[in-house]
Amino acid sequence: MQKITATVVMEIPEDKVIISKADFEEYQALKDDDYWWTPKDLKDHYHHDINWFKEKVLFVPRYKKELSTEFGGCVHYSSNDPVDGEKYNGRYWSFEPGRFRKFMKEHFAEINN
Repeated sequence: MQKITATVVMEIPEDKVIISKADFEEYQALKDDDYWWTPKDLKDHYHHDINWFKEKVLFVPRYKKELSTEFGGCVHYSSNDPVDGEKYNGRYWSFEPGRFRKFMKEHFAEINN
């Protein structure tokens, strides 16, 4: 059997770079950190609407204390929180992407039980 060894030369344009896949994924995650997420962004990232988040995360007392910006967390709860069973659509809420992603990863199993 014959073996051929070849050398390939590629020119990379001045305005392009080659990075590792790990670096690329890290940069992809960081790009969201330039702005605060809305409930729509949550749906885009997690494929669950605001009602799912309200039921499973946002209004669960042990999570709310950890998440609320009132207590140093990463979710700004609107001052129009529901009162006495009233429903609220969450349109005034904001989520800090990096910290919220970390919270979701840390609590994934218990949230999805």
